[in-house]
Amino acid sequence: MVNRLHARFHRPEDGWDPVPAAHAAEYGEQEWCRVDEGLLDELESHLGGFGGKNILDLGGGPGHYTVAMARRGALVTWHDVSRNYLELARKKAAEAGLVTSIHFSLGYLDEAPRLLNERFDLVFNRICWYYAFNDASFADAVYTMVKPGGHAYVDTTHSGYRRSALSASALARTWLNERTGFKIGHPMPPHGRVARLFLRRPMKRVTLDYAAADNDRIFFEKARYR
Repeated sequence: MVNRLHARFHRPEDGWDPVPAAHAAEYGEQEWCRVDEGLLDELESHLGGFGGKNILDLGGGPGHYTVAMARRGALVTWHDVSRNYLELARKKAAEAGLVTSIHFSLGYLDEAPRLLNERFDLVFNRICWYYAFNDASFADAVYTMVKPGGHAYVDTTHSGYRRSALSASALARTWLNERTGFKIGHPMPPHGRVARLFLRRPMKRVTLDYAAADNDRIFFEKARYR
């Protein structure tokens, strides 16, 4: 409720940007050197190739994975709330000669189903889940945007990530979210919550990867029929 109210008065289409230009440039430079080609190989094998697949990079940031998947032949929609990231992603897409393979959409993560009104072969959400208005409703949004028989990949840091470095206010908001699901700002979800939210829904296959201490990674194939 609090986050949705904030969003009503802070609109990216009106020029509001939560990511300062300097930070976007610095983070973008770092992330463009860290694309995990092994992850893309794995996703590509599950999809039977990226060629011609319709993919949503949900929370695409500086566009590093957007461009990487487009290079492999996918038709990729980049969606993010930051206009500064949008400018970076567009520039990189143009430099790679992939403008016709990438569609750009500006808006909050949770608003993607309404803004895009599409279903995708793969919804890809990496290290930005906690920016959603609400964990449960965002899981609904992600699942809705996956085609029957399509896939989703989520990699999210959880509430144990750098917990000792959190301010008293951030700790209180994290504690509230862990116990009630109520979000003020952007506390990270507790370990295991995102998987539990998806497992309530019809799936053909689900893979959970908790090998990294600070991350929950979820990959699923949506059931074709309900």
